[in-house]
Amino acid sequence: MKKWIIICLSIGLMILVQLSRVTPQKKQLPSDKQGIPSSPPHAISSRVFIPYWSSTGVRLEEKYDTYYYFGVRPTAQGTLEDEPGLQNMRLMNSIPEKQKKLVLRMLDSTVTEALFDTEQAQKRLVSQVTSVLDTNSFSGIVLDIEVPFSLNTEKKDRITKFVQVMCTAVHTDYKTCSQLIYGDLYYRNRPFDVKKLGEIVDTILIMAYDFHKAGGEPGPNFPMSRRSINEGGPEVDYGYDFKQMISDFSIDLPKEKTEVVFGMYGYDWTLNEQGTPLKAATAISVNNIQSKVQSSNLKVMSNEAKEKKIEYVDTVGNKHIVWYEDEESAAVKTKYLQQQGVWQISFWAQSYF
Repeated sequence: MKKWIIICLSIGLMILVQLSRVTPQKKQLPSDKQGIPSSPPHAISSRVFIPYWSSTGVRLEEKYDTYYYFGVRPTAQGTLEDEPGLQNMRLMNSIPEKQKKLVLRMLDSTVTEALFDTEQAQKRLVSQVTSVLDTNSFSGIVLDIEVPFSLNTEKKDRITKFVQVMCTAVHTDYKTCSQLIYGDLYYRNRPFDVKKLGEIVDTILIMAYDFHKAGGEPGPNFPMSRRSINEGGPEVDYGYDFKQMISDFSIDLPKEKTEVVFGMYGYDWTLNEQGTPLKAATAISVNNIQSKVQSSNLKVMSNEAKEKKIEYVDTVGNKHIVWYEDEESAAVKTKYLQQQGVWQISFWAQSYF
């Protein structure tokens, strides 16, 4: 019996040896490469807004994935107002259909409230919007609904219901439907239900700018860090920042539906002797700021906010402070977004930078 066991074991060992000779061995990766893909799983998808007042037209050589035409404006009766936004859509003629979307500019809260109140006006607006999308070969709509601060939950529901009506109609025609939303939504209690809206729309575009308002105190467009030491001054607490914004939205909105919009402009504040604004700031594009820096040899300052700041004195002796986002500061924020799993960005607006 022992003899047979020995013979069987010997035969089994011989078979294993033969198999090891013919079975290919997996190539062992260096320890620092194991489990790491050779390239990122996603590439950043970048888009740009084209304002209806643009005088330069569309620069297709920049090869953005999508171009947003800003845009058309509704009336309280649900028609599209016959104004430059509707008349200048020829700016988009050279862009293929799949790469261009139309923005509905709902910037007048009085008009918006009237639309919310009238079902017939909403139906009329849906009909006109879908007609313009088809006639001008747009692949989708972006709803820019801008309303004042409010804790009114009814207003949240009215916005959600309106978006549902618009998106249902647009989706029926196999086009996309997206929503523009304030970046300071959670910080300032804007009346938008991000979770419910995220279930309706294809994408939510977060406006990561205008955190410091033209009518308020000077500060970054949207600070990267809440606390920052400004050059030549004490530490500043902005109360909120870009990182917290992304964290807040990620609770209610899937990363694949998240798009961040960078405002490529700044505000120019005129200050009194006490260092407070004399009047509302003036918006100024990055192109104009950089021209001013070069022509006047101004010093550009930066800090933990990651945005840029310049100071100068005008011809009548008033001190000015300009905070602005540029391509360098946007790149820092974009890298952070990639680390957080967000791969869609866009820029306000072409010809501004």
